[in-house]
Amino acid sequence: MTDSRPEPMPWRRVLRLLRPIRGGLAAMVGLSVGGVLLGLVPPLALGVLVNALVEYGDKTEATYLAIAIAAAIAFEAGAYIASDALYARNAGRLYLDLRVQMFDGARRRGVDLEQDSGLPSRFISDAETIERVTVWVLDSGAMLLVEFVSAITVLALLEPLTVAVVAPLLAATWFVTRRMQEPAASARQTPQLDDRDDPEARGRFRAACERLLSAEVRYGWLRAANLQGSGGLAKLGPIAVVVAAAFAGSYRAGTLISLYLLAQRTFWGFDGLVDLSLDMQSVRGAIARCFALIDTPDMRLRCARPSALDVRWAAEAGALRARGAPGP
Repeated sequence: MTDSRPEPMPWRRVLRLLRPIRGGLAAMVGLSVGGVLLGLVPPLALGVLVNALVEYGDKTEATYLAIAIAAAIAFEAGAYIASDALYARNAGRLYLDLRVQMFDGARRRGVDLEQDSGLPSRFISDAETIERVTVWVLDSGAMLLVEFVSAITVLALLEPLTVAVVAPLLAATWFVTRRMQEPAASARQTPQLDDRDDPEARGRFRAACERLLSAEVRYGWLRAANLQGSGGLAKLGPIAVVVAAAFAGSYRAGTLISLYLLAQRTFWGFDGLVDLSLDMQSVRGAIARCFALIDTPDMRLRCARPSALDVRWAAEAGALRARGAPGP
């Protein structure tokens, strides 16, 4: 069996790939974060709108608030569209630079690129993994983090008691996630083949495969428990926030609606961060294969290097020619 501890992520090398597109990445993340912040306007304005209609019957204020909500949603959608366009451009440039470097490494291997059946997957799926751990993580991670932090901050400002309700549910989600990372690592191990001449190799390999099966089954159960459990907590959390706020004070209907929508954003953001952390556990192998191909030494130069015997014969021939004698 391979080592149960995965190799550390080569973050410095991964981030070095982003230097040529850092300007586009900054613009992409800025637009995504701006869209998330604009998304706070509809929940807050909707609560004020409901209070204006139900409590005071002020239709003029409600009309202005409805226009503000529509404008915020339109600007939010525009920011996301521009961010997605920049995402496609940044990912395309990353693919281009990465695949050119991988092609140079494949040429240095001195093999036929069309005959090596393992190379196409490196240029396609492994290269897409690099994009996922860089551009996608920056874009989605920034959006989810800002969504979570901004929503829980506004919740705390509106009703501090909601933080005491939200914190245990978030801690439970994180605990389940951390518990499943150990079996996730063991489930991704690959049993190694022993010596083909060893008569007991087949038995040891079968035992290793059975241990791998047990780890995969445990990983499947824990992953299902995490995904469904975090989803259930994301549904329960906003309801618990509204109930706690209703018991804590005499809030209007519109304020309770705002609290519910903000709590939804809080749990959606945290649940997305949890899923993102899980996805990061399965990309190490593909990234290592990409960099292994890029770092391939030039096998053609190694094969063309003269042997020690050739060097000795060349030295003797040079000495004989210097004395005027015919070479060997």
